[in-house]
Amino acid sequence: MSRYIENQIIELHSPRNLIVKKYPLDIGNLKDNEVAAETLYSAISPGTEVAAYRGDPSLRPSEAYPRVVGYCNVAEVIDKGSSVSTYEVGDRILTFQSHRSAFVCSEESIITNLPNNVDLMKASTTYLFHLGYNALLRGNLKPGHNVAIVGLGTLGLTAVALASMFGANVYAFSNQSTSLELAKEFGSRKTFRKNNQNASEVINQDTGSTGIDIVVNTSNSWKDWKLAISLPRKGGKICVLGFPGRTEPKPDFNPLDSQFFYDNQLTLIACGYSPDHIIDAHDVRFTVKRNCKFILDLIVGNKLPASHIISSVFDWYDIQKAYEAIADRKIFYLTGILKWK
Repeated sequence: MSRYIENQIIELHSPRNLIVKKYPLDIGNLKDNEVAAETLYSAISPGTEVAAYRGDPSLRPSEAYPRVVGYCNVAEVIDKGSSVSTYEVGDRILTFQSHRSAFVCSEESIITNLPNNVDLMKASTTYLFHLGYNALLRGNLKPGHNVAIVGLGTLGLTAVALASMFGANVYAFSNQSTSLELAKEFGSRKTFRKNNQNASEVINQDTGSTGIDIVVNTSNSWKDWKLAISLPRKGGKICVLGFPGRTEPKPDFNPLDSQFFYDNQLTLIACGYSPDHIIDAHDVRFTVKRNCKFILDLIVGNKLPASHIISSVFDWYDIQKAYEAIADRKIFYLTGILKWK
């Protein structure tokens, strides 16, 4: 039997043109494996979402608009299909749903349910930590590795916190004083401005001439790429979370200059993707669900500084204010949380 609730979905129809679509959502005819839920909080991805909002060049040849935005969603289950066994009505869940007030999804697509003692706003930042975690996994981070993080926005700072917690010696690079201070709080061993001409010498001395094992580059700037490719030791790795050159003209230097890339036998690793298969650990150990559950446990245990990356909380209908605050860059800003109920 049909049963409808009001639903609002935020769509981006062109740069800086957000539309709220309203329509009734039928939650009375769920399939056996479906869950209906109402959103409580959703976190803004300050890179992906704000780039689309500004109208930055698309990452791949496809229609950029219209599009839904967001993928960091905390919701409450309000109904479920007959075969759903993992979730109950009233459970709080973590999902990849976009910014919307309610939704119906399959049981399998839900990341995990949330423990009663978790701060729901902090929980909504889980995937923002996951991206840095993915880069460290892809770089095969080991305790004692020397890791340089280039760019200290949200992803850079979450990578600093994770790498430090996992026993790495972290060297953080940014031109923002607030970011550098936060990097210290998050466990960075040393911090540098990007134009510091003595950084390599300081790092070499500090690491006993070992040098940087892994660079995590979160920046889109060619200038920052030039820094990133010059930092690793011979045989080092560059884990790429940014999109070098996305909003810039062609660089005035060779981004694979042989004096760095060939001579140092560097490995470049594209990061950000983790398998989303529901599969036994002996086949694929690190999947999105397992990774996010691990990070969520760290957040619940106050081992990750989730509250420090939340700059503001907005009512959901003020999402444009949130986007403008992040895109403006006149003040230091990490991520915003949208409150739905």
